[in-house]
Amino acid sequence: MLFSPQELDRWQQAIGQPPRTLRVPLVLGPQQVGSLEPQTWERLLPALAQSGYAAERIIQKTEQYCYIEYAMKPDFNENFARVAAALAQAGVAGVWRNECLPVRAPDGTLCAHVERGVVRVLGIATQAVHLVGWRSDGCLWLQQRAHNKANDPGLWDTLMGGTVAGDETLQQTLVRETWEEAGLHLADLHDVRWGGRFTATRHVPDGGGAGYMVEDTHWYTARVPDACVPCNQDGEVDHFEAWTPLQVVEAMRAGRFTLEACWVLSQVLMAQAEGG
Repeated sequence: MLFSPQELDRWQQAIGQPPRTLRVPLVLGPQQVGSLEPQTWERLLPALAQSGYAAERIIQKTEQYCYIEYAMKPDFNENFARVAAALAQAGVAGVWRNECLPVRAPDGTLCAHVERGVVRVLGIATQAVHLVGWRSDGCLWLQQRAHNKANDPGLWDTLMGGTVAGDETLQQTLVRETWEEAGLHLADLHDVRWGGRFTATRHVPDGGGAGYMVEDTHWYTARVPDACVPCNQDGEVDHFEAWTPLQVVEAMRAGRFTLEACWVLSQVLMAQAEGG
């Protein structure tokens, strides 16, 4: 076996961390769309009041949870913009990106859009794609994340990994991110296949450590023609290298990859070893 059961269990647990504390559910009408750490909520309230935010609060307490429901205006986008601004004012927002991500109910219904810099602080679920790129010589193209990235700076990752933005489909994100991160046109790659999916839940540094990632991740594999050499376009990648599977395994064991990349690559390499 390429990886021991203990290694696989460790990586699976690393991408499936429960909240370190009971989080306050963020509810819009009948739908829970996210959550906050209690300390974040306490810092958010005065910032909202200072900005003149007049949303009504309905609080129900049980022995385990504190449910907070907003009686919000019809324009949820406006309300989320005010919440995002208040989080930034309170010093508990992540890196401000001037980019909005979708806010969805558990059934997938689109509720609103919100600034990407507060998505993790609010525990809002996101979607992401990863692309594993094989060369003809059996090596894998990999990227080293830029050292100024807010999350996992300088760690190694798959050829491409990106978040679904706006109202994009997974396929549209796959095309866009393959170009932005790797400078490759998806149409030029061979044998592009969906590989699988998983949901990653773990704490991230956003908001002074109050961020909680909930991300539904789909990974794909492809053959990269020898004439296609990755070249980053958006400044979020330090550089690319092609490694043998053995080099990848050794680096994974040494903790040089992001947690999500470890899980994706473990699945891809095991399938490849079994002739898949």
